[in-house]
Amino acid sequence: MTTLPWYDRIPRTRIYLQLPEIIAGLANLATAAENVEHQVDAFERAFADMMGVEQAVAEPYARMALYHLVMALRLPAGSEIVMTPVTIHDIVNVLLIAGLKPVFVDIDPLTYQMDPQRLEQAVTPYTRVVLVTHLFGLATDMDAIQRVCHRHSLVLLEDCSHAFNAAWDGKKLGTFGDAGFFSLSSLKTVSTGYGGMVIAKDSQLIAQVRQQARRLPQVNKRHLATILIRNLIVNLATHPLLFSWSTFPVIRWLGQRSPETIRKLQTDNPNVWRLQELPPQWLWRFTSLQAGLGLKCLSRIDDWDQRRRRNAQILLDHLGQVVPERLVKLLPGSYNVYWRFPFRAPEGAKFRRFMALRGVDLTTTLLPCCSTLPIFADIARPTPYAQQAVQEVHFLPVHPTIPPQRIEEMARIVLAFLQQGK
Repeated sequence: MTTLPWYDRIPRTRIYLQLPEIIAGLANLATAAENVEHQVDAFERAFADMMGVEQAVAEPYARMALYHLVMALRLPAGSEIVMTPVTIHDIVNVLLIAGLKPVFVDIDPLTYQMDPQRLEQAVTPYTRVVLVTHLFGLATDMDAIQRVCHRHSLVLLEDCSHAFNAAWDGKKLGTFGDAGFFSLSSLKTVSTGYGGMVIAKDSQLIAQVRQQARRLPQVNKRHLATILIRNLIVNLATHPLLFSWSTFPVIRWLGQRSPETIRKLQTDNPNVWRLQELPPQWLWRFTSLQAGLGLKCLSRIDDWDQRRRRNAQILLDHLGQVVPERLVKLLPGSYNVYWRFPFRAPEGAKFRRFMALRGVDLTTTLLPCCSTLPIFADIARPTPYAQQAVQEVHFLPVHPTIPPQRIEEMARIVLAFLQQGK
């Protein structure tokens, strides 16, 4: 039976900032002139150019990007915004703080994306906005979503936090709607340690977003240093050799005894609270140091996307012939970047233990099903497919630094698990 070599175990993920970049960032932090805007301007221009749009605005977080967007839209209080529930809970929090009413619709159980038919059924006279989240780096059926929005004269926003550089019918995600926003946090393919980005079709809308973002105070350097140190630790802990003989045994032990500890270590905000106002730690202005890190990531994004797509295709080829029902349905016309590779394993902990014993660390999504969280009980709706996905979908690692040979071995380990008991 295949087991990965002791010196080359596979971590569930790796960050995209490289070790020299993080160290240089920490070294420069003490002397960096964070009020210098030209580096931020250069990063925004490069991001906009890659997306094929005129302007982009850097933000502290994706959640703040969304908040600034909905505030700039000047929607009537209580306006409904239709969205899928698989997202970070603070996305819902910022909408509530902005005076809007999130309305959850279930996902398509085969694609894990917004179901256009359920979206249509959820529209009421109070609906003003549709928020599409392109989960796991996979494309939603944007033709169908746009038809619903046009039919009901709805604003369309796209959450592309998982899906930078993904496309639908040759057009990049984030450019279909009235506006799109992105996460630039530690685990994203374009990372600035933390941060977000907004693009929009309307020049006045993007100008209003920019005004809000530029009014934010300068970052507390201790906060920025904490983020970079965390990136440094994760980068070292997931380096192949260190991960294999040190980190992996600890994670495997903790995963069997205290999986909640692992979740908290991996989550930027593990405390699930209903917020009444924006926390001060969300309100730092984007910095020139972050912009420099983002430019580094943009310079290699196409190459790393191709490597990740190559690794995903190996899994599709090996597993699709045997267990296609456990794989996500890929829509014709989609260009997927596989920020995560979803694999349905209702066996849960049994599957994770089997994989860990053979050298593969993996997990379910850290995202909750927000429609079932007690803190949002007043806006709860049944979304059984979303709840099932959160519980059953596991992520097989496809990070671009993993060589194809290891991906093939991982596929054989998965198949060995499925052959048990047959």
